[in-house]
Amino acid sequence: MIRYFAAHPTAANLLMVAFLVLGLAAAPALRRETFPDVAPQEIEVRVAYPGASTEEIEEALCQRIEDAIDGVNDVEEVRCEAREGQATAVAEMRDGADFDRFLNDVKSEVEAIDSFPDEAELPVIRQLGLTDFVVSVAVSGPMSAPALKAYCEDLKDRLLRVDQISQVTILGFSDHQIRIELPAHALSRYGLSTADVAAMVARQSLDLPAGTIETTERDVLLRFADQRRSAPEFEDLVVVAGERGAEIRLGDIATITDRFELDEEKVVFNGARAGILQITKTKAEDTLEVVDAVVAFLERERGRAPPGIRLTLTQNVSAIVRDRLELLLRNGAQGLLLVLLTLWLFFSLRFSFWVAMGLPVSFMGAVFAMAVIGYSFNMITMVGLLIAIGLLMDDAIVIAENIATRMRAGRSALEAAIEGTRQVAPGVLASFLTTVCVFTPLAFMAGDIGKVLRVLPVVLIITLAVSLVEAFFILPHHMARSLG
Repeated sequence: MIRYFAAHPTAANLLMVAFLVLGLAAAPALRRETFPDVAPQEIEVRVAYPGASTEEIEEALCQRIEDAIDGVNDVEEVRCEAREGQATAVAEMRDGADFDRFLNDVKSEVEAIDSFPDEAELPVIRQLGLTDFVVSVAVSGPMSAPALKAYCEDLKDRLLRVDQISQVTILGFSDHQIRIELPAHALSRYGLSTADVAAMVARQSLDLPAGTIETTERDVLLRFADQRRSAPEFEDLVVVAGERGAEIRLGDIATITDRFELDEEKVVFNGARAGILQITKTKAEDTLEVVDAVVAFLERERGRAPPGIRLTLTQNVSAIVRDRLELLLRNGAQGLLLVLLTLWLFFSLRFSFWVAMGLPVSFMGAVFAMAVIGYSFNMITMVGLLIAIGLLMDDAIVIAENIATRMRAGRSALEAAIEGTRQVAPGVLASFLTTVCVFTPLAFMAGDIGKVLRVLPVVLIITLAVSLVEAFFILPHHMARSLG
């Protein structure tokens, strides 16, 4: 094989061009993200129990959920967190099990629980790990909490209209509520009770369907829409009406506030009340494209935002990905230049150039292989490529130097390329196998860290394998032509 590629320039050149073209074509399709995509292994079970204390949630919900899921095959661990009004349990599947079957088993066991309190809502069961966090936007300014929440909702709607952004969550606010406080003396003065006022509010704040009018051309849906949604609308609600037209409105006897249920559930950013827009992405989306779209949106929004409103990018995980990509490109370029200059001190420019070409050819071949197996550019795969920079040039330099030695011994250029490559081939292969033995155990590590690190040896070994192909089948031909 070595003789064939060394003696046939077309075959060697086609192989090199194939690596370069396939790699360049595959590179834009590779997603850029923080960590490798890990197979789903966790299921969340959320049950709401309005008004219940933490102790009641633990006893009435968490214990029952844990007991039910513990009986599922392939369950590794169950964790349940009790909060006021809600229980959240996470079931983790053991490694190697079938996730779809595990999900169906958990659903069956949880939905079969018949001892939940009557006031508890139906369980919500969902798969975790479908999205990845990308970046957050802190929205702060001199406005009330309800106005800030409304502005965040408006920003969210406009963010979702950007093509690259698919998921936005608002944080920093609890459930919105209109609170009506009734003094006891005011109720006594007009002969009212709290239940009377509650019934009047319910009767005068409705949004209900009112039937259908059928015509010859179309059906017209009727709806009674008198839902009161703000404090001024509730203040205008009539609670006492006299025979002569006198009216007592709710605002005359009650204090009505537009607020959020839990005062402590809030975000303070740089000393000011803030809302957080948390942007996440699906597994198929690119982290850097999402962040670039968010940055462009904020630049446009700052120009038309109300006075005093600050929009600040926070928790930007894309900075790590971007830094690693820049480091990879910078180190690759520096390594390529240093190899070229160092060899140029001892050999011709053409000789040095073809040795240095082993780096881009190997990288492009590895990029194409990553696209085929579904890998992405992330912190771990880029670490593998960075390690490869320091290893893959050794083989090419050893082979090229031995070919030059054979040439000085009186061999023809072609025979020097063939014999020089064959002589060092066992040592080069042994070096490659040693590296494989050192890094392969990382692919079999257990636990969460093992799921993340297992891509590193795969990328490294693929890159070194492509460099071997380049060193054995492409480099000898170019060495023969350069020395000839």
